[in-house]
Amino acid sequence: MILLDRTMVNLSSSRAGKLLGHITKYRMKSGNLYYAYYIEEKFYAAKEVCRKTNKIIREESSDNDYHYSVDIFFGEKERYIGWNLDSPGVHFSD
Repeated sequence: MILLDRTMVNLSSSRAGKLLGHITKYRMKSGNLYYAYYIEEKFYAAKEVCRKTNKIIREESSDNDYHYSVDIFFGEKERYIGWNLDSPGVHFSD
């Protein structure tokens, strides 16, 4: 996989103050995109998206006690804090 991007996300709410997460985006050998979601450095969920159709091919998630609003917060771009990506295009083995 090739690391394309990553960003920190403010996941704080009235239920969980000062909660941070991040999204990491990769390109797979197939060309599909792979998004990995983390909360406080622990795996939360991931999805593979088809490069041609932009549809989700597969998803996985961890067993966790987070409120469903966390899923919504990850999708809200105004919550993105950013991340200084020093080396775009870093390769990782599949």
